[in-house]
Amino acid sequence: MLPGVTLARKLGILSFEDASGAGAELGELVAKQIRSEFLKDQKFTPKLIQYKPKDEEELTTVDVDKAIELGKKNGVEYVLIGTILEAESSSSSSGGGGVSVLGQSVGSSVQTVKATITIQGELVSLKQGKQVASFRVTGSKTDRSVGGEVSTEWGSVGSDAGADSSAPTIKTLRDAVEKLVKEVSKKL
Repeated sequence: MLPGVTLARKLGILSFEDASGAGAELGELVAKQIRSEFLKDQKFTPKLIQYKPKDEEELTTVDVDKAIELGKKNGVEYVLIGTILEAESSSSSSGGGGVSVLGQSVGSSVQTVKATITIQGELVSLKQGKQVASFRVTGSKTDRSVGGEVSTEWGSVGSDAGADSSAPTIKTLRDAVEKLVKEVSKKL
């Protein structure tokens, strides 16, 4: 190794298990987001590790022993396993009745979308042969949008308060992943 050159830590990332009921696809998305976040820092070489049980009797849950086995097969120093504990999104809207003058009316509406996600990650060291740290983080975002409508005898013109309901969910996931990666980075 050259003086002053630090080799990047090799980190395997498994799809996160879903305990929230949101679906397995979210677990894969969380893993991909974590990998992407680690790629920003050249101190780490993140690798997605796929795990598919060989038969129906084998558990899909990855424990520390299975993480070590998978890590060795994939040539990494650490493995990050995790669980999505909570993934919720809710929206509400309210509108104000229009003011009507001489056959014309004006109205408004507000839509609020709130999302929360809690993820837990366990960092497993292959060298030590055990879990070395556990992290729990929560991301939460709320977006509000306002819309309005004007109605005349010639028709209506308006702006929809329908904010993109997926935007807070994506921002929430990114927020939680950034927090988790920051905590894991401190431990590595």
